[in-house]
Amino acid sequence: ELGSGGGERVARVPRFRAPAMLAHGQIRSMKEVHDNLAAMHGTSVRVMGVLRSFDPDTSTAVVEADGLRLVVDLSLVPGGDPHRVGSSYQYIGELEVGTQSESKSKSAPPTLRARVARNVDGLDQEVYRRALQVRRKFLAGK
Repeated sequence: ELGSGGGERVARVPRFRAPAMLAHGQIRSMKEVHDNLAAMHGTSVRVMGVLRSFDPDTSTAVVEADGLRLVVDLSLVPGGDPHRVGSSYQYIGELEVGTQSESKSKSAPPTLRARVARNVDGLDQEVYRRALQVRRKFLAGK
């Protein structure tokens, strides 16, 4: 508090500090994530999949796409949209891949520490895949 000279006190307002820059999340298919696990550890990715299970007590979900699974830690995602098993979701977050000694089995799925989650049931996934291919071709030509 600062004195204003007349006996009244004026509260000091803390300065706003912008959060550190977050990575944008590279758009990746579940197959691309699984094919490049070692290289993708710590990478910020954006993936889509169908929700196969959700445990609200642990904020953990399992999503599947292309026959591959990914564990999603939703503890950083603000509440709001309830997760519905069988619905399609898109997640943005950082990928964590355990070492073989940490994994219970070679087929243990990687974990995505999601910071954004959104339901994409209304999204035409085939059109999305084609648009992504066009986007990648364009960006490769730059």
